[in-house]
Amino acid sequence: MVSSFVTIYTVSYDTEHVRNAGDTPGMIIGIPTFAELLDNPSLASLYTSIRQSGTTTGPELVETTTVSKKTVYDYLHKLEQAGLISNVDHDSRTAVYTAEEFKLTLTVRETEVSITPELIEVIAQKNEHPAIERVLEDHGIVTFALAYDLVKAHSEGGITIRQIASLADLSSGTAYDLVEAIYSILDLGDEESAPTTYTPDDFDEVESDPLEEFDGK
Repeated sequence: MVSSFVTIYTVSYDTEHVRNAGDTPGMIIGIPTFAELLDNPSLASLYTSIRQSGTTTGPELVETTTVSKKTVYDYLHKLEQAGLISNVDHDSRTAVYTAEEFKLTLTVRETEVSITPELIEVIAQKNEHPAIERVLEDHGIVTFALAYDLVKAHSEGGITIRQIASLADLSSGTAYDLVEAIYSILDLGDEESAPTTYTPDDFDEVESDPLEEFDGK
């Protein structure tokens, strides 16, 4: 859930992945170790597949991925060298890999952002969900991480799509599309428990300030 450190006047927010933000966050570039994992959906997808399976082998990954056999083994080498996966069966002729958990925390101009496997899982599918790619390219990883946290809060009924748009400085349509994309990837919500949402057309309706519930907390 979104913590109480959310105020309308200073546009500050403190969520799971983005903390102590002041003004609307700018783009972060040049993350050396994780740059390709963030930019390359195929690499991110391979890491995610290993993490979701618990343990797996190169031949198993070749059977389930869309990239070539050579690319699979190139990626496995890259991920292992980076410490993101480990070979857990040294006695077998076939390496058995498991994914390592990680949390990369970056601080830029008073904005702290955490890159986690959960974010990578969503980023891995940006080619299938244009809204994810659009937010990453137009706003950067800080805004995307913030929006991700807010969408998770939305799935718990703690925030509306209009609030997501306002706090992450996204257009109403982009916020709506992003909610749909992340809901689909993470299988959030259901017919009985899903919170009330807004369609893009709803944002032009006159209503009370959607952020006033946070004021003074």
